[in-house]
Amino acid sequence: MKKLLAILLVLPILFAPTSFAAPKKISVTPLKFITDVGNNIDFAGLVLSQSNIVIFGSTSELSGSAAFVRAIDKTGIQQWKLSLDAGAEEIATAGITDAAGNIWIAGSFSPTPTQTVETATVTPSVNPDEVINEPVQPIREDMNYVGIWKVSPQGDVLSSFNLKLDYPALITSIAVDNAGVSLAGLTNVGKGNVGILVNCSSAGVCNTPIFIGTRDTTLDGVIRISDGAQIVIGSSTETILDKKVQGLRDGIIASVAKTGKISKVIRSSAAKASRSWSSATNTLFFGGEVITGKKIESSVTKFSNTFVPTWTYRFASTGAVFNAVGPSKSHYSFFASTSVITNVSGWNPKRASGLVIAFDSKGAITGAYSAAALVLPRAMAYSKDLGLVVAGVSGDTVSIFNLISR
Repeated sequence: MKKLLAILLVLPILFAPTSFAAPKKISVTPLKFITDVGNNIDFAGLVLSQSNIVIFGSTSELSGSAAFVRAIDKTGIQQWKLSLDAGAEEIATAGITDAAGNIWIAGSFSPTPTQTVETATVTPSVNPDEVINEPVQPIREDMNYVGIWKVSPQGDVLSSFNLKLDYPALITSIAVDNAGVSLAGLTNVGKGNVGILVNCSSAGVCNTPIFIGTRDTTLDGVIRISDGAQIVIGSSTETILDKKVQGLRDGIIASVAKTGKISKVIRSSAAKASRSWSSATNTLFFGGEVITGKKIESSVTKFSNTFVPTWTYRFASTGAVFNAVGPSKSHYSFFASTSVITNVSGWNPKRASGLVIAFDSKGAITGAYSAAALVLPRAMAYSKDLGLVVAGVSGDTVSIFNLISR
């Protein structure tokens, strides 16, 4: 009897229902202001190279556009500055660093002066509430050359090469590894926007461009993978590889084999919604926007190697989002938040406010970071040497902030 009673007492413990603690509330940590770096129109992005924050973009001059790249240290003091001269006019629109800290900048240029410059129309984002959005760089009809510059961490131009195209192009993303360089962007072939992918060797030998779509497709991110293939992300209203549009506009993820053949297309869609993917990391952490009527959200999703979503979030925002990989398989997302966030304590913005959310390796929210001067997100990067660095806009000025390590 005593033995039976002991068993009966143990059973409820063995078969008690499992319970999980509620998600821990995260307080917003302030970001540290470093410096202002210029006008919003001139700024294109930033990358981190060793102990420097490297800013790139294009300045408007009487003679035309001039591409530049310059480095500041973590206190905001300028270390070096370069003019990226390629022709009569040039713009720098994408950048990345390699394993050695070399800076790769990509853009477009015109070899001869142009008196009257026509611009092709870039399909704008739906913006029913007239919120502040990232400046949309038009396709310059005179810029039918693509330029690539490799710059050392000390500010020396190590190499540069270019490719003449049959049509003008706007480069939106660059990826680099030991085997070469990939550029993604869009071009205009007369009927509308077409996604373009260009692959080059490290020595500057470029393959024939790959076009995706025929009239309304954009590519905003590219990743190089170990087998020589690429993954590109963007948006489209067209049928691609027999995958038809499902919403008003779909986000697209496409695998492109080393041979240049599109091997797989995944569409991200929602009924009566416009979706796009615009930010990508090598860990397949993608970010983009979802617009449904007057509702605008930033969507971030971590995918597996087979493109199965492992975790995802949507945040009320103005749309644009920047992603970065942090330490220990963590990730960051930077967007202009417009509403409360369940896991973030005390966050209730009265207007669009720049906010960085940190996720651990399993997708749990572990941190939130902001600053009063951050309204419109413009760039974000992480490195072991400098930690988390973001660029944001308040008014017309771009400011740089970083996260103080604890």
